[in-house]
Amino acid sequence: MYMNKDSMIRTQVYLSKEQEQALKALALSSGSRQSELIREAIDLLLSDKNAIQSQWKSALLNVKGMWADHDTVESEMKTIRREFDR
Repeated sequence: MYMNKDSMIRTQVYLSKEQEQALKALALSSGSRQSELIREAIDLLLSDKNAIQSQWKSALLNVKGMWADHDTVESEMKTIRREFDR
């Protein structure tokens, strides 16, 4: 993946010796530059985080109103609270 240098921001990161060695080995075996692999790893991390956040929000929205049609909500909540207060 080639990116225009004008569209990128230079940054510095610290890696452990093991991380550096593994990154170099991966770059050599894949034919990619270390910087490309780092950007790819960041993209994967960010997409995973966004997916998890989206799943969490969706689950929370699905819970909305789940007690709306229960007649005994007050007594059920008291029971649940008692169990947590143990």
